[in-house]
Amino acid sequence: MAILSLDDPRFKPLTEEEKKKQSNKLDIENSLYNQENKTLEAEEDNEISGLTATTAGVLSGLIKIPEGFASVTAELFDLGGGKLLGIPDVSEKDISYAVEVEKFFDKLNPFEELAEERAVGKLSEALTQIGTFGTLGAKASVKGVESLAKKLVNAKKSNKLVNPKSKNLKKGTDKAENLNKLTGAKRYGVIALGGAAGETLVVDNEKIGTFGDLFEGGPTELDRDVVDDPSEDAGRKLLNRLKFGTESALLAPFVYGTGQSIKWLATRGKEGAYSRFKLERGLDKLASAFRFRGTKPEEIAKAKQIQQSRKMRDTNFSEEMVSRIDTEIDKVFPEFRKFFNASSVAERKQFLKGLDDLLFEGDLTQPLDKNLQKQILNTIIKRMGADEGAVTGSKIIDILGKTRREFNDLLEITAAGPGGIVDLPVGVTKDLRKIMGNRVKNYIGNTFEIFENSEAGFFSKYKPTQDSIKRSKDLFKRYAAKNKNPITDLEAEGMVNDIIKQVRKMDPSKDTLPTFAYQNLSKAADDAYGLKTFSQTLAKDLPGGKKEIKVIGKGSKVFRELFGEIEDVRHSVFEGMNRLSTTARKNQLFDEILDSDQIAKDAIKTDTPFGQRGFFHDSPLSAKRAFGPEADVVKMDEYVKDYFKEGVLVNRLSGTYTTKEIAEGFTNVSKMQDFMRGESGGALGKTFSWAWRNLVLTPKAGAQYAKTILSVPTHIRNFLSSGAFSLGNGVVFSGPRLFARAAKEAFGTVQVGGLRTPISQEKYRKYLELGIVNTNVRVGDLRNLMKDVRFGEGNIATDSILKPMINTLGKKTSRAIKKTGKFMQDLYVAEDDFWKILNYEVQIVKRGEKYAKAGVKKSTEALEKEVAEIVQDTIPNYAKVGEFVRAARVSPFGNFMSWPSEVFRTGGGIFRQIMRDLRDPITGKINPITSTNPMKSEGFQRLLGITAATAIVPYGLVKGAQALFGVSNEEADAGRDFVAPWSKNSQLIFTRDPETGELYYTDWSKNNVYDTLTRPFQSVLTNIQQGIEDEEILLKGFMEGIAKAAGETASPFISESIYTEALADIFVRNGRTREGYELYGENTPTGEAIEIAMQHLTKTLKPTTAPFERTNKAIKGIPGKGPTMYEVPYELAGIFGFRLEKVNPEKALGFYLYDLRQGQSDSTKLFTGGKFGVLSGEPKTPKDVIERYFVANKQLFKVRKDMLNHIKNAMTLGVNPNKLQDIFEKRGIPKSTLEELLSGEFDPFFPSDKIKERFEDISRETGQSNPFLGAEGTLEAMKNLLEIQNLHGEFQLDLKQFLPDTDPQGQSALPSTPMPDAQAVQSAAAMPAAGNLNQGLTPTENALLSEEEKQIRLRSRGLA
Repeated sequence: MAILSLDDPRFKPLTEEEKKKQSNKLDIENSLYNQENKTLEAEEDNEISGLTATTAGVLSGLIKIPEGFASVTAELFDLGGGKLLGIPDVSEKDISYAVEVEKFFDKLNPFEELAEERAVGKLSEALTQIGTFGTLGAKASVKGVESLAKKLVNAKKSNKLVNPKSKNLKKGTDKAENLNKLTGAKRYGVIALGGAAGETLVVDNEKIGTFGDLFEGGPTELDRDVVDDPSEDAGRKLLNRLKFGTESALLAPFVYGTGQSIKWLATRGKEGAYSRFKLERGLDKLASAFRFRGTKPEEIAKAKQIQQSRKMRDTNFSEEMVSRIDTEIDKVFPEFRKFFNASSVAERKQFLKGLDDLLFEGDLTQPLDKNLQKQILNTIIKRMGADEGAVTGSKIIDILGKTRREFNDLLEITAAGPGGIVDLPVGVTKDLRKIMGNRVKNYIGNTFEIFENSEAGFFSKYKPTQDSIKRSKDLFKRYAAKNKNPITDLEAEGMVNDIIKQVRKMDPSKDTLPTFAYQNLSKAADDAYGLKTFSQTLAKDLPGGKKEIKVIGKGSKVFRELFGEIEDVRHSVFEGMNRLSTTARKNQLFDEILDSDQIAKDAIKTDTPFGQRGFFHDSPLSAKRAFGPEADVVKMDEYVKDYFKEGVLVNRLSGTYTTKEIAEGFTNVSKMQDFMRGESGGALGKTFSWAWRNLVLTPKAGAQYAKTILSVPTHIRNFLSSGAFSLGNGVVFSGPRLFARAAKEAFGTVQVGGLRTPISQEKYRKYLELGIVNTNVRVGDLRNLMKDVRFGEGNIATDSILKPMINTLGKKTSRAIKKTGKFMQDLYVAEDDFWKILNYEVQIVKRGEKYAKAGVKKSTEALEKEVAEIVQDTIPNYAKVGEFVRAARVSPFGNFMSWPSEVFRTGGGIFRQIMRDLRDPITGKINPITSTNPMKSEGFQRLLGITAATAIVPYGLVKGAQALFGVSNEEADAGRDFVAPWSKNSQLIFTRDPETGELYYTDWSKNNVYDTLTRPFQSVLTNIQQGIEDEEILLKGFMEGIAKAAGETASPFISESIYTEALADIFVRNGRTREGYELYGENTPTGEAIEIAMQHLTKTLKPTTAPFERTNKAIKGIPGKGPTMYEVPYELAGIFGFRLEKVNPEKALGFYLYDLRQGQSDSTKLFTGGKFGVLSGEPKTPKDVIERYFVANKQLFKVRKDMLNHIKNAMTLGVNPNKLQDIFEKRGIPKSTLEELLSGEFDPFFPSDKIKERFEDISRETGQSNPFLGAEGTLEAMKNLLEIQNLHGEFQLDLKQFLPDTDPQGQSALPSTPMPDAQAVQSAAAMPAAGNLNQGLTPTENALLSEEEKQIRLRSRGLA
C-alpha cells in the first residue's frame, strides 16, 4: 500500500474555475486506497435495495441448504472417508472435493453477492441457514425418538421384544414409555442437541463466526488459516463445524429459557401470580411493574380505569357549566371586567349568591324554584333590558337546571347501592335521593377562601376580616366564661390565630372542610385539646341498630365567616360536581368489581385455575382455596378505608379477604411516591423529600414543561408527527370521504380555544368516558410530576419565588400568564386528542358496517367499547402506563419515560390487533385466504399501515431525497459520521445546497413516532453493515448492534433528564457538554465561569424559541455563532420540526481530535492503571505485563483507526488535506500526526523510563521479582511487530503468539523471562517451521524477523 503525504499534488484543492466546471459534483481525488479518481454521484440504479437484499439473502440461504449437505460429504471424502466407498483419496488425485463443491455452488448461486451488499441481506442469509438446519435437526431428533418409542411399544404389544419373563423386559418397556412421554426439559434436550447437529451443516460458519471469535479466544474460536493440504484443511473445516454446532447447543438453554419465559408471560399471565413455583411468581411480579394493571386482576384494573374516565367526564361537565355561567354573568355585569367599582362588586357578589341559592333550593329531584327564578330574571332584566335580559336569564336558568339534573343523577348513582347481584347490608335505607337541597349543599357546596388562596404565595394569603376575627374571639371568651375559666382578649386572639394556621396547612384536595384543634377550657377535661370539624356525615344511627343515610349539621356560622365561606354558584358547581363525582363513581367502581367477583365465582369449575375463582372471600381459608396455598392473604378493611372515610358509602368489602397484591392495588400511590412526596419516612423522610422536590424534581418538571407545553415548535411537531398513528393503524386507507368526515368531527370536538357547541361537548364527554381522550402521555407525566413536586404546597421554588413574582405583575398580567399556560396545555392535549378521535370515528364506522354486512349483531354500546379498547391499545395512552414507569418519573433520569414505554406497548398492540382481525373465529387459525373473519380486510389495512409507517415511508424519504439532491451513498455514510451523537442511528434525510454543493440533513427520527420501535433494529443493521465494510464476522457486528440497540432502548429510561444533564455538564464534566462542547475552561475567570454555568442552567428552563430566533436572523441577515449564516428556507422548515442542519466535518473533527487525545491517554492507562494495570501494586507476572501491553496497544490501534476513518469521511465530503492540517494545528496537534494517520502508520505505546522505574520501586517495596524484566524482550518483539501494523487494515496480532505454553522446567507458570521450552527447541530443530514454536521463536517472529534478529531474540532468551 502506497504511503500518502500531505505534499502529494493530488491533494491540491480545486480552483474556483474548476469548482464551476464541476458544478454540484464534488470531485474528491485520490481515495485512501489509491483507486482511480471518481466523481461521487447518487447512483440509485446500482444500489441494492433493502427488499432486494433480503430476498436475495433468503434465496441464497435456501441454496446453501443442499450445499451444506454436499460440503460436509466432500470434506469427509477429503479427510479420507471416500476410501470406504472406493472413491480415490485426495492424495491420489490432485484435487479437493470440498473446493469443487464450493465452485459448483458459487456458479449456481447468483444471489450471494447481492445479499452480502447490505446488512439485512447478510442477516437474512445467515438466519435462513441457521433456522432451516436447526429446525431440520431438531425435528429429525424428535421424530427419531418418537419412532424409536413407537417401535418399542409395538414390539411390546406383539411380544416381539424379548422373553416376557426376561429381566430386561420391564426396563425396555419403561424406556419406550419414557421416550413417548418426553416433555419439558427432556424434550428440549433432544431438540437442542438435534438443532445443534443440524447447524453443523451451515455453510457460512466462518463468515458468521462464534462467540469464541468474538472474544478472541476459547475452545470455540474458529481456525481460519487455510492449509494447502486438502486432507488437513478438511479436518480444519469439520472441526470448525463441530465448534459452531457445539456452541449452538451450549447457547440453546439461554435462548430456550428466554423464549419460554416470554411465551409463559404471554399465555399464562393471569395464573402466574398464584403459581406454586417461586420462579413463575417472580416472573409475574417482574412483569407486573410494566403492565398497566400491575398486580391487580384485569377486571379490577379496568374498573378503576373506567372510574377515572368517568370522573374526568364529570370534571369536564363542571368546567363547561362554570365557563358558560361566567360568560353570561359578564354580560350582566360588563363593567366588572373594565374597571373596579365597589358597589358593582357587591351587587355581583350578591347575584352569584342568589344563583347559588337557586341551584340548591328545595328537593334536588324537582325543578328549580319558580319564585327564585323570577327574582333572578328581574335582576337581569333590570340591568340589561327586557329583550336581551330575557335571553341571558333564560340561558343562565337552563345552565343551572342542567347542573341540578346532573347533581341528581350523581346522587342517584350514589344512593342506588350495588347492582343486581350484590345487595346492601340489612338495616341500611336508601333515601339519599330525597335529601333536601340545603342539606346536600353542606356536603358539596362549602368552599372557603382560606383554601382557594392557599397557593397564592406568602404575600397574597387569605386574611380574615376584623369583624370575623372579633366574633371568633368573642365565641372563645363566652365558651371560657361558660366553663368558669375566663380568658383575656389577647389569649382569645392567640387561639383564633392558632386555628387559622392549622386550617391553612390543610390539603383542600383531601380535606374539603376545615378541621382544627383548640384548647379545651373545661377545668375537668381529660384532654387538653378538643377537635372541631366541619366534616359532614351522610350516615346517622337510628333506634334498633339501623342507619339512615343523610347529612347532619352545618358548622358554626362564626367559623364559616372566619375562613371565608364562598357563596358563589361557580364554586358550588365545580366543587359540588367534583365531590359528588368522587362519591358516585366510587360506588360504581365497587358495583362493577363486586359484579365481576360474583361472575367469576358463578363460573367456578373443578379445573378453574387459581386466581380465577373470585377476588373477595369471607375467610382466609376460602381465599387460600381461591388463590392457592402460596398466596399472601390479607383483610381488605385497612386497604380501602380511605374510600369510605366520608361515611357516605357502605363498605361492602368490609370483612372480606384477598391477596396482598390485589389489596395494595386499591391504595393508588406507590410507597416510593409516598416517600418522595414526604408522606412517609418520618422526619428524615420529610427532610429528604423537601430537598429532593426543590432541588431535583422542580427544575426537572420546569424544564420538561418549558420544552413541551410552552414550546411552539414542539406543538407543531407533536401534531404533525402524531398523524403517523393513523398511518400505522391503516386508517388513512379508509377512503378520503370517511377520513375527511372523521377529521372534521375531531376538529369540532377537541377542547381548545373556547367552548364547543353543547352537542360537541357531550361527544367529548363520551370520548372521556370511553377513555380515549385527555390521555396524552407526556402531559400525564407532567401532571403527575407536578403532584410529586407538590406545586403550591411548601415548595420553596414555586411558592416563595415563582408565584409571588407572578402576582407582583398585577392581576391582569397574572391572569394572562395563567390563561396562556392553560391554553398551551389544552392545545398540547388537543393535538393528541384530534388523532385519537379521528381513529375512533373511522374505525367505528368501518367495523360497524362490516359486522352488519356479515350479519353479526352488535349493540352500539358494545361496538363503542370494542373500538375504544382498540384505540387505547394501538395509540399511546397514559392510563395504560405501568406503575414502575410512572414511579420512575421521580428519578433524576429520563424525560417522559412513559412515552417510549407506550410506543413499545402500542406497537405490540397493533400486531395483536392484526392477528385478531385475521384469525378465523371458528377454527382459530390465522390464514388470510380462508379466514371467515369479517374484519379480515381491516387486519390487512393495519398490516399495510404499520409496514408503511415503520419501513416504507422512512426508507422512501431517505432514498428519495438522495436521488433528488444527488447525494451518493458514500457521501451519506460519511455525513452520518459528523451529525449530532443522538442522531447517529437515526433515519437521516440528506439534501444538498444547489448553489454551494454543501450537504445538509434533517433527523427524520425526531418526527417519527415509531422511531423508538424501529431504532434498535436500525442499530443492529448499521453495525452489521459496518462489519461488512470492515470484513468482520457477522456475529461481531450483530452482537455490537444488539448491545447498542439495548442502549438505545434503555436510553429514555436511564439517560439524564434535561436539567440533570445541564447540572452534570457543570459539576461532573467540568464545563463540557456530553457532546464535547466546551462551556468554559480551566483558565476561564471564576466570575465568567459562574455566569456561563447559570446561563446554561437557565437555558433548560426556557421554552424553545431557537427556530424563531434563527429564522429572524436569516431574514435580517444577522450571522449566528462564528461565521454561520442562516438560510430562510432551512430555518422556516425548522419551525415545523424539519430543520436542515449543515453537515460540518471541519467542526466535528475538532471534537474527534479531543476524543483522540483522551483515547490515547486512556489506552496508556490500560497498561499502567486500574484494577488490572501492572502498576496497581498487586503481585504481577511477566505474563500479566505482556497481556496488558497487548490490550493497551490494541485499544490504541482502535482509537487511531477510528480517527483515520473520521479523516477519510471528511475527505469524502471535500475537506482537503490543507484544511485538515489547519484543524490539527489549531488543536495543538503536529502535522506529523496527520501524516502518520494518512499513511496508516501505527506508532505503538512502549513503557517509558518512568514506568520502568516504577516497576523497580514496586519490586523493592514488595520484595517480588520485577515482572517487567522478564517480559521486556517480548514487549520489544511485540513493538517491532506493532510498528508494521497498518491502520488501513485490521489489527493482525494474536496474543497467544507471545505467550509460550511452558517454562524450561515444563511448569505451567510463566517464568520471570518468557522463554520457550529448550527441549522443545532442540526437538523442533529437525521439524518443519510450521509448529507452534520453532527454535524458541513464535510463528510471528519466525515469519517477520530477519535471521540476525532471530539470533538476537534467542540470545535474549538464553537459547543461543
